Amino acid sequence: MTQYKRKPPKRSSATRATLLIIALVGSLYLGWGYFTGNLPWQQTQEGSEPKITWLGEKTEKKETVTPEDSGDVLKKEPESVHMSLGEEEPSPAPQNECLQTANKISLFFEHLDQQAYIPEHAVKGSTLDHFRGIINKLIANPPVVVRETDDLFAILNNMAHFFRVLGPKDILLIKNVFIHERELIEPTMALFYKWSEIAPECNDTGLNIDMPLAGLYEYAGYFINTLGGQSYLFRRELYLRILVRYYSILIIDRANDMDTNRYGIDIRYILDSLISEIQGNGGLENRQEYLENLARLQEHYQDKYGSN
Repeated sequence: MTQYKRKPPKRSSATRATLLIIALVGSLYLGWGYFTGNLPWQQTQEGSEPKITWLGEKTEKKETVTPEDSGDVLKKEPESVHMSLGEEEPSPAPQNECLQTANKISLFFEHLDQQAYIPEHAVKGSTLDHFRGIINKLIANPPVVVRETDDLFAILNNMAHFFRVLGPKDILLIKNVFIHERELIEPTMALFYKWSEIAPECNDTGLNIDMPLAGLYEYAGYFINTLGGQSYLFRRELYLRILVRYYSILIIDRANDMDTNRYGIDIRYILDSLISEIQGNGGLENRQEYLENLARLQEHYQDKYGSN
């Protein structure tokens, strides 16, 4: 009797597709981790203390400020940068506020221009011009905020959003700024947020940084409402994750006030967790102010919509 050899079963197309997806995700993770320095063997250098060289002694208040004094300008007078929710800020005339905020941001970039690590990134022109271009790129290329989970590749694209839009050179530049300017990140983020609020009423400041609420809203939604955005934040240091989430909440609250929360993002669900994170982090300079603002938001939304 003739014996027939059984043929080995063919691997299904579904299995091949699954393996391909796993390989793509693994490759993307390794590539992204390499350029952002998040791979295990890259962590030692990042853990070193940042070198802050421009925080000199406080000087008397003057009308003009030299670059050498710029560290103090960013770190003192927090009341001129932050504004408690529901309160009017006792500030000078709006145009003076515009000039003061724009000048402080310019001083930060003048400081960057003088740092030894900046030329390593082949920045053409001033760092102000270069970062203005980075901001414009990000605003013009927003991430996916809704229905992200409908498509696996949408999730992968969101996870690598900044790498795709900016490329490895600018990613490494930004990473180095975060490492070397650790003590200035918090006041500088406050300045940029303040600028996003007042810029539409500011003229002739020479800063020319455009941060429209509509563009900021897309990124606030990305960090709060998407897997890709949350995955990105969880790879960052705790202080930076807290600050990004904090300002994302403020941006979405502004969108609510202007009826432009077009994705219907509900910030009530992250207020509790963010408050807990801030309470457990004593390294934030304006920690108490953040807690007070978030508590006011909690009370506001509870009065308006009730408990979660």
